[in-house]
Amino acid sequence: MIHPLLSRIALFAFLFLMSCGDSPQSVAKNFTENLAKGRISEAKKYATEPTGEMLDFASKIGAMPVNPDFTFVYVEKNVDGDKATVVYRESVDGPDERINLVRIDGEWKVHMQTPK
Repeated sequence: MIHPLLSRIALFAFLFLMSCGDSPQSVAKNFTENLAKGRISEAKKYATEPTGEMLDFASKIGAMPVNPDFTFVYVEKNVDGDKATVVYRESVDGPDERINLVRIDGEWKVHMQTPK
């Protein structure tokens, strides 16, 4: 028989690991927070390769504003297979913003389309 304390520790560890996973909302949060704080290299870890290239270009031409007061407020997510959209706000009363993600090799990555 498993000791009750051991089973509680195992349950806590399982729940903790599940909450730390690379869910679409956690990837979107990490990406947007790093981007807002000017940490482009860190933000690129959560982005597709084309999105990373776009960030590099925007950074080189000085088109990356920094917002040290940025706060990610999660609103909702929509997952459809290997694509997801996360809706968030930059403040509690701010407008809804959307960020698109794709799952590549089991990992969610932010994917921004280049303007046409």
